[in-house]
Amino acid sequence: MVTPLASLRQGKLHVEKVENVSVPPNTERTLCDRNGPGAVLSLWMALGGGNAPALDARLRVYYDGSPSASIDIDMGTLLATHWGAGSANTSHSCEHVHVEIDSGNYRTAFLLTFPMPFGTSIRIAYFNINAGQTASIYSMVAYSLTATDEANGQRLRYKGVRYVDQKVTRTASATTTLAQITGGPGSIVYHSHVGGVGATNLSWLERNFSIAVDGEATPQIVATGTEDWFDSGWYFNGRRDYNTSFHSYVGTDQPAGNVNVVGMATDLWSKWGGVPFTTSAVVRSLPEAGCTTGDTLCWCILYYQ
Repeated sequence: MVTPLASLRQGKLHVEKVENVSVPPNTERTLCDRNGPGAVLSLWMALGGGNAPALDARLRVYYDGSPSASIDIDMGTLLATHWGAGSANTSHSCEHVHVEIDSGNYRTAFLLTFPMPFGTSIRIAYFNINAGQTASIYSMVAYSLTATDEANGQRLRYKGVRYVDQKVTRTASATTTLAQITGGPGSIVYHSHVGGVGATNLSWLERNFSIAVDGEATPQIVATGTEDWFDSGWYFNGRRDYNTSFHSYVGTDQPAGNVNVVGMATDLWSKWGGVPFTTSAVVRSLPEAGCTTGDTLCWCILYYQ
């Protein structure tokens, strides 16, 4: 007989916390540093101190003793909160991401529940960029330890560009490669995207996304439009800063002073069970005849490999 409590966790759970810590500019603060094997189950943070600590500061994740971060992305891109998020609604969620932001003072709280399996060790850190603002941070990292690496070496990783130091400016006819992943197997599980900065109209939303896996010449996944990919349509029908579905949300939508900017996020794990690949995956943003404006953008794609 299967117990109705079978899905409850049996192994011991741990939480490592940081409480009301100041992080000066150009400083990295470790949030969790643990030997494994095991898995981080969730990361919660609250961020204060201004726009740089809440939007341009970076989440870094180091696995198995590597000096290089496998995730190194700014909060505003990861959470789709750059350029006026929270001006209409202050809380957004999809299955594995929740974010709240006050557009007046930029105070932000978020929760990530994409599991982060690790082998010999994991270190999660917050990096406050050199922008003259001191961050005030809180965090809780929930994790469990296991006898073996139950993910068989797969780790949560990212492809993307940060806004402040890596943003991309494109023409109306440009194709933009968002991720080129080699090796596998793996699965793409999340996509956040902030675009339209400097655009002259909203036609940049006519662009389509495509995902080609395992060297296929013709991608078998091609969207009908940018806002469609994030479970909306018709340029959002005037709605602003809202959950488009259980799987996606619009963090920023046509804020005052940046009326063609939109930031969006979609959880491909909850929506499709991820996008699996065996040897490779390529994600692109494609031009379309209806797109008549260039723009500047940033994005984050999370995947397991």
